[in-house]
Amino acid sequence: MTTPTRVPAFTRRTTAALVATLCAAASALAQTSPTAPAASAAAKEEAIMISRFEVSTTQGKGYVATNSATGFKTNQELIKIPQSVTVVTRDLIDDIGATRTSDVLQFAGASQFYRGESIRLRGARTLNAYMDDAIENVPYSDNVNIDSYEVIRGPAGVLYANAGVAGVVLKSTKKPLSTVQRTLNFSLNDWGQYRGEFDFTGPAGTVGGAKISYRAVGAYQDGDAYFKNVDDRRFAIHPTLQIDLKNTTVRFAFDYADLTNIAGAQNFVLTSGKLYTGAGRDEGYYPKGVMEDHTQIRERVAVLHRFSPNWESKTSISHLKYEREGTNVLPNSLNLQTNVFNLFARRNYQRLENWVLNQDFLGNYKIGVVENQSAAGFTLTDEYVRAAFTNSAAFGVQGFPIANPQMDKVVVPSLESYGPSSVTGSWTNNRRSTYYYQHQATVIPDRLILVGGLSAATLQINDVPVITARNTAGGTRVVNFDETLHRYGVVVNVTKDIAVFGLDSTTFAPQGNSNTRDINGVLLPAQVGKGKEVGVKTALFDGKLSATLSFYNMELTNVAVLQGGISPITGISYFIASGLQKQKGWDATVAYSPIPEWQILVSAYKGTVKDQNGAKLNNTYDSLYSFFTRYDFAPGPLKGFSIGGGASKTGGNYFATAGNITYPVGVTPHPITLESVWNATAFVGYRYDKNWTFRLNVENVLDKEFAMGAQSPLFVDPSPPRTFKLSTSYKF
Repeated sequence: MTTPTRVPAFTRRTTAALVATLCAAASALAQTSPTAPAASAAAKEEAIMISRFEVSTTQGKGYVATNSATGFKTNQELIKIPQSVTVVTRDLIDDIGATRTSDVLQFAGASQFYRGESIRLRGARTLNAYMDDAIENVPYSDNVNIDSYEVIRGPAGVLYANAGVAGVVLKSTKKPLSTVQRTLNFSLNDWGQYRGEFDFTGPAGTVGGAKISYRAVGAYQDGDAYFKNVDDRRFAIHPTLQIDLKNTTVRFAFDYADLTNIAGAQNFVLTSGKLYTGAGRDEGYYPKGVMEDHTQIRERVAVLHRFSPNWESKTSISHLKYEREGTNVLPNSLNLQTNVFNLFARRNYQRLENWVLNQDFLGNYKIGVVENQSAAGFTLTDEYVRAAFTNSAAFGVQGFPIANPQMDKVVVPSLESYGPSSVTGSWTNNRRSTYYYQHQATVIPDRLILVGGLSAATLQINDVPVITARNTAGGTRVVNFDETLHRYGVVVNVTKDIAVFGLDSTTFAPQGNSNTRDINGVLLPAQVGKGKEVGVKTALFDGKLSATLSFYNMELTNVAVLQGGISPITGISYFIASGLQKQKGWDATVAYSPIPEWQILVSAYKGTVKDQNGAKLNNTYDSLYSFFTRYDFAPGPLKGFSIGGGASKTGGNYFATAGNITYPVGVTPHPITLESVWNATAFVGYRYDKNWTFRLNVENVLDKEFAMGAQSPLFVDPSPPRTFKLSTSYKF
């Protein structure tokens, strides 16, 4: 059998026009990074509210954001929100130079579970990010179309369906602007990976009394990756059309992304927690031909209408189709007595389709001398998931010497050898709804704000479990969950720019693993979370210093606990919902711009995540510290230059059990804690003139070998070595 040759989906589907556009972008240049004072003037003028539901752009505003567009589902001053919220602006995203969500957010207080769309907050994993309030649930994406991230820590289920107890991350997409901005970008790193981007926006004219504007964003990425047999190829395009007519804005958007990526990181750590690199640092234990294709097609429509200066609404509809397909060779076990890594082969197939409808209303009014804000609305989702993850009996489990695996000689089963995906696997239909009302009353101007919110949250799962030799009954099982959630908060201003706050809130979400079933094969009830939080916020020096310090105590009930043995009914492992997850600690974020040329963002977290017995939970962490800064030189000999960088370190990443690891003779099996290492990055930029900007990024400046992310000790994202990336940007 020969290793199958697979043509990436994006090369099959691209049209000549799109290729020509991207080639033009590539020939002109890459990774955008505007120099703050000179490049931000126009963007600052554009950084105005489309409505109180949105901010048009965060580009050119530096790292300090004094408002949150999504913390209350409305544009709100951070100091008035009784919850910890961090805004990651487009300027910061560009300066970090990362295109994966987790790679960006490690510098904003979120740890990586794996490198992609994964998110961990306050010590534990939470759900993947939402896009413009819509649930995504995709493992890999590209942030070329993202204007900003907002990290909301703690329960947020009153406003966001399915939000986890640790918090939620919301991605805001790039919107059309009323001024012309056109940018072409190109980058190349020292391993041979190249990337081209374009971002065009501006007015497109008027029809009658309607003003039409547009935005078209895209990226193409290819070339060599550092690790053997690894591809990271991407094609993404995101056109948006906006129509403004009197008090109404209508926006139509289309998203297409095709990515070729790993199925999951599969290096490993030793029992000491150190990354193993004895086979060479570029060995990731991937045979040839095991990359997966990930395709996303999404249509989005948003309608914003202002009834009066104080009352408005927003309606948004999102439809996503996602397909994942690949033939893989994955870790099974590790024997440190014989130094053999055991792998098995699996076909991964997943098809997801979801519809999300959001309707929000907002009003501001006075009752006597009390200023009030009422927000009400609902979210409805309908999600269909078809999964067929099938092991290859012919491949079985094969062992490879860890120091000389010779993965190039592995014969990977073809996709066709697994048979049609339609006859294996399972499907699930999830229907979620959240109906909410939230009220904010400024009882004493500039002194006291009270917040209260309620929502009725429901979840219905129509589930067809996997059919096994013992579980032959099959059949659809309909499981219904519902919960009334609350969010009560208070903000007390000590001074106009310093406030203390308190929050009591709850959330509601299905089990984190879709296979958490009881002894009869029935899905476990949903998890219910509650949290209490107190803290202090500042908006000092005319908004130049925005800071939050929070102390929290959160609890998640109905956590699935794996039971010993196999269910006699289903023939697979089973769980009971008897677990408890307790999260307690503090976190802080400081965004500061002491002078216009200097930007600083610092994040810190320290806490514990324990189960019902007081034991530390598996794959949780107890600390995270990060910082990022940028300095733009004022007029003088270094005019046009900018320098910056930062670092992030996750501490106490703990695995309660080593899983399928056979320890060396004489070594007692014990939990594994990953080595804690600073992941540092730096850059230097030069703005040649109003059109051209050049830039050099250095990733992993300290050239450290460590686990960037880890789903288990056998599924580890190894850190690439020190990497240099040269990029240039052309604006016209």
